[in-house]
Amino acid sequence: MDEPVGLRGRFLHRSRAMLARYMPTADNVRGPFYRANAPFRDRLCPAEEPGTPLIVHGVVSGLPSCRPLQGAILDVWQTNARGFYSNMLGFGNPASPKTFHLRGRVRVGADGEYRWFSIVPGHYPLWPFTRARHIHVVVTHDDYPALVTQMFFEGDEYLRWDPWAKASLVVPLVAENRLSDGRTLHAARFDIVLPERAESPQ
Repeated sequence: MDEPVGLRGRFLHRSRAMLARYMPTADNVRGPFYRANAPFRDRLCPAEEPGTPLIVHGVVSGLPSCRPLQGAILDVWQTNARGFYSNMLGFGNPASPKTFHLRGRVRVGADGEYRWFSIVPGHYPLWPFTRARHIHVVVTHDDYPALVTQMFFEGDEYLRWDPWAKASLVVPLVAENRLSDGRTLHAARFDIVLPERAESPQ
């Protein structure tokens, strides 16, 4: 009896993934901890950063053609493994590496693909304010409106309580290879589709 359920689950997951390619990615709140002018880089923290190593990758495309969007920029930020953001008050020195810890901007390649290295973010530490693990993403491109969104991870116990968690923004967290320090690298694919720019009224 388990096999049909498994087949049905895989079919639904693949169907949802295919449908997502032709629908704009859901937007979400930016939150109070965004800090402008993060450096361009594909590694948001040192390799020895405490936590579960993570690589986030995907394709950025745009409607209506769903063509890959070379030149798009992803501005991303997240908490550390303990659930704290860097520069939470916004007074950090831009020249200090601590100011943009676990923050960065990522350029999208000619094929629309992107990737960055980080760790799995932690839950906010205080119960009244805790949320599901998430990463903030702002996507910009010259020919499309900016998209402000967040990505979440399957299996998180707080998804049901998080008022900003949306099913279409939840992605699998897949174990990859074991690293030399004994930790296991995990991967999350987060494809992004930008909506058409609305035409100005005549």
